[in-house]
Amino acid sequence: MEKIIIEDEEIYLKKSKWFGWGVIKPYRIDGKINWKNLLIGGSWIKFGIMAVIVIIILGCIDEYTTALRIANECLSNTNFIIVP
Repeated sequence: MEKIIIEDEEIYLKKSKWFGWGVIKPYRIDGKINWKNLLIGGSWIKFGIMAVIVIIILGCIDEYTTALRIANECLSNTNFIIVP
């Protein structure tokens, strides 16, 4: 991790194996924990997008389990004879 200063702002860079240099938001700076970067990833926009994606996924899982439960109830209430 490299630290550069541009216009009195500290920017942290890290070199990747495949993609070259990229800006990172470290959760520990000079031995102190940066809680914003640790808890939300450094950006409220990214946190909001991830929260929406997680809510959509949880909603899909809930809808799927509800559909399976209703289908199971319908099949258990149906009287049918299996003919070989």
